[in-house]
Amino acid sequence: MHITSLAAYTGELRYDGTAYAFAGGRSYQQFTSTMVVLTTDEGLTGYGEVCPCGPSYMPAFAGGLPACLEELAPQVIGEDPRHVARLTRKMDQALNGHAYAKAAIDIACWDLLGKAAGLPVHVLLGGLLTETMPLHRIVPLAAPAAMADSLAAYRKAGFRHFQIKLGHDVDDDIAMMRTLADGRPAGEVWVGDINGAWRRDQVARFSRSLQDLDLILEQPCASYDECLSFRQRAHHPIKLDECLNNIADVQRALRDDAMDAMALKVSKFGGLTPSRLIRDLCVAAGIPLTIEDAWGSGIATAAYAQLAASTPTPYLLNTTDLHRYNTTQLAHGAPDVTDGTMRVNDLPGLGVEPIFDQLAGPILQR
Repeated sequence: MHITSLAAYTGELRYDGTAYAFAGGRSYQQFTSTMVVLTTDEGLTGYGEVCPCGPSYMPAFAGGLPACLEELAPQVIGEDPRHVARLTRKMDQALNGHAYAKAAIDIACWDLLGKAAGLPVHVLLGGLLTETMPLHRIVPLAAPAAMADSLAAYRKAGFRHFQIKLGHDVDDDIAMMRTLADGRPAGEVWVGDINGAWRRDQVARFSRSLQDLDLILEQPCASYDECLSFRQRAHHPIKLDECLNNIADVQRALRDDAMDAMALKVSKFGGLTPSRLIRDLCVAAGIPLTIEDAWGSGIATAAYAQLAASTPTPYLLNTTDLHRYNTTQLAHGAPDVTDGTMRVNDLPGLGVEPIFDQLAGPILQR
C-alpha cells in the first residue's frame, strides 16, 4: 500500500457559547479547522484534523497549515501509511518543528493503518483499557456569576470533572473559587487552569489561601522554570500544559519531578505516534494524563479518544468532548457522550467520516 494523494480542506467551528475566554485577555468565538485526506492505491482513505485554539495559545497557526502541508506532501506521497514511525522521521527530516501540521498527516496515517488492519485505532495503540472515559468540561473565564451558571449547567448535564479558567485579579479568583465551592458535591475533580498568566508570588498566594480546597493547578506560570520553582512551595498538585512542547520537555519534567499530572494535546506533539510514546512514559512514571487537543470537531476528538481509551484507567485523569463545544459538526461518527463520559466505537480506523458539505476546498491537492 502507498499514498497516492494528499488533499486539505478547511471548516469553520463556532464556539457554542458567548466567548471562549482565558487569562491574558485572549478570547475567541470561531476557529479554523484543517482536514487532511490521504488516499491510497488500494482505495482506502484516511482522515486527520488539526484545529489550533487561536493563534496565541500554542506554537500553531491555522493560516500556516497549508504552507506546511505543501512542504510535507512530497515526503509522504508514495510512502506506506502503515509505517507510522518511518513517516514521522521523514516529516521531521523535511520540516523542522511545526508539529501541528505533521499531526494532521500522522492521524490520517493511523486511520489508514486501522482500516487496513480491520481494527479500531485504540486496539493498535495498546487495546481497550478504559471503555468509559471521564470527561471534563471547561468553564471559560467570565464574570463569576456567569461561571457559576456554567458550572451548574454542566453539573446538571452529568459532568463531574471541571476545568475552571482563572485569570481575574488573584483576590477575585480566590473569592470566586470559595463561592463556587459552596455546596460542591463530593467526588468532583476540579482543575484551576491559569494558562501561564500569573507570577510565582501570585499563584503562591492563591494556593496558600485555598489550601483546604481539593484542586489541581494547571500551568500556573508561563515558563517551565517558574512552574518548577513554584511547585516546591505549592499547596496543590501541579499539572503542566503549555510549557511542554516536545518529548524532550516531557522527559525533563519527569526527571525534575516537575508535575503531578499533564495535559497531552495530540496535535501539539505531532500526532498519535509521538503522543503514544509520551503517554507510555507518563504511565511508567505514574503521571495521570488529560488526553485531548487544542480544539477540533469529530475527527480530532476521535483521534485523541482512541489514545485515551487505550490508556490504563488509573492514569487517565480525563478527556473532553471537543466536538460538542461547537455549533457545527464536520464529521459523522464522533465518540458517543453520555452523562459526562465518552466511549469510542469499534469501527476500523478512527471510525469517523468528514461531512464535506461543511468544508471548503480542497485548499491543497497533491
